[in-house]
Amino acid sequence: MADQSHSHDAPTGVEGPPGRARRVLFLDQGFLKNRKGKPIHGVELFRLLLLPQLLELGVECTVWFDPSWRETVRQRLGTHPLLRIRTTPGLGGTLTNALWAVGAERAGYDTVVFGDARRGMIPAMQLCDTRRLGEESLVFAHRRPHPRLLKLTRKLDYRVLAVSEFVAERFRKVGRAVDVYYGLPNAQQFFPREESGSTQDGVIHFCLLGRLPNISKGHELAIEAYRSLDPGMRECCRLHLASFIEPTDLGIPGIVAHEWIASGDVPEFLRSMHVMLTLSSNETFSQAIVQGMLTGLPIIATPHPVFVEKLDTGGGVIVDRNAEAIGAAMARLASDAEMRRRMGHLARETALERYVWDTGRFVREHLFRGSR
Repeated sequence: MADQSHSHDAPTGVEGPPGRARRVLFLDQGFLKNRKGKPIHGVELFRLLLLPQLLELGVECTVWFDPSWRETVRQRLGTHPLLRIRTTPGLGGTLTNALWAVGAERAGYDTVVFGDARRGMIPAMQLCDTRRLGEESLVFAHRRPHPRLLKLTRKLDYRVLAVSEFVAERFRKVGRAVDVYYGLPNAQQFFPREESGSTQDGVIHFCLLGRLPNISKGHELAIEAYRSLDPGMRECCRLHLASFIEPTDLGIPGIVAHEWIASGDVPEFLRSMHVMLTLSSNETFSQAIVQGMLTGLPIIATPHPVFVEKLDTGGGVIVDRNAEAIGAAMARLASDAEMRRRMGHLARETALERYVWDTGRFVREHLFRGSR
C-alpha cells in the first residue's frame, strides 16, 4: 500500500497555515488489528465512510493500517489527492502496530485522532505526546474507557468525543470534560418502505440485526421469545436473524438465519421488515437500532441505557430482558398495524433529529479546536 502524499488547497473553513490543508493523523484501534477474513462492520465501517467525506471537505488525512486491510482500503477508499495511506509491517496487534506508526511519523499534524482507543493504544498515545506529533489530540471514544485510559486522558489533557452519554458517563465521573456526538454518515440510504407498517402476505416480519453468532447480541433470546408465542401467532410471524458470519441453518420453522449481509444491502433488507428487536447486552451506541429507526421500524428493546435513550420519544417499547416479555411485545405489535405505523414514525423522526452524522459539524466543532 503505497504512501500517497500530495498537497492541496483546502476550501474555506478548514484551511491550515497558508498554502496547505489542515492535516489529521488517524491511529484507529480497528485499523491496526489483523482483519483478514473478517467482515467489516461497526466502528471500522463508520470510519471508512467518514474518511471520504473529510477528504471532500479539504482535510488531509493520514491513516495507518495493518497489512491485512490492503484490499479493503483499495476498494473502499481508492485514491484522493489529500489521502495518505500508510501500512505497518504487520507486527501482530494493536499495541505493536500503533507504536510502529507513531515512531515512523514526524510532527506537523493539526490533530491526531485516536479512534476507538482502548488499553492497547495507551503506549502509542504516550509516545505521541512525547514526540509532539500534533498540535492537539482527540480521543474518539466508542467504548466505555479502561481506568488506565481515563488517567491518561486526564494527565495529557487530550480532548474526548464520546459516541453516547453511556460512554461519556465514566469520563465525567473522574472530572473529565467530554463532548458527545455520533450518528450514521450514510443515513440517507435508510428510509421507510412506501407503506410503513403494512403487510401484503399477512405475515409480520421481525428482525434482529448484528454480527452473529455473537451471544451478546441476544439472538438466542429472540429465538426463545419467538417460541413463546402461541401457535396461531407464530403462524403469522417470521423472525429474521441477520447476519451470521458463517452459513447457519437453525432448522426452526418460522425463523430465518441470514448469511452475512453486506453493508450496502442492509437498507433494502430492513425495508422488507416490520419490527426490529434490539436485545444486546453490550452496546455503547448501536448503529443497528439507528438504522432500524431511520427505516421507520418500531423497536422492541431491552432496558440497556443506549436503547432507553433512543426510544424516549415513543419509537418503540422497552421490555424486561426475558423471553416472555419480549414475546408479549412481539404479539402486541404483530396484532396492531396502527401502533407499528405510529411508533415507526416517531422512531424515524427521533433518528433524523439526533443521529444523522454531519461531517461538516464534526470538523467545525470537534476535529479542530481553533475552527469553531
